[in-house]
Amino acid sequence: MSDSELLRTLQALVGPEGRKSLNVLEPRGALSGKRVSIAYTKPKTGTGGGIASPLIETNGALRTWWPNGPISTDGLIVFPAIKALKLQDANSAMVDV
Repeated sequence: MSDSELLRTLQALVGPEGRKSLNVLEPRGALSGKRVSIAYTKPKTGTGGGIASPLIETNGALRTWWPNGPISTDGLIVFPAIKALKLQDANSAMVDV
């Protein structure tokens, strides 16, 4: 039995292969143009509770350090690592970093 005979026999057993198609969707078209007006609300002014730049470190003695920092690749040097900073923003508020 040749390949083409085998293929014809299998197609006869399975039946005609119908092409499966997707469901047909109706076309939607473009949206029609509209004019819309929205009432303007003025943005709030004042302090928003955020941090005001610039941040300034007023006292370096307030820094806290980790006991061990990163070690150099040769293991001879241990670099100090800052744990926390106390900074002051433009509104004179204290900021913990």
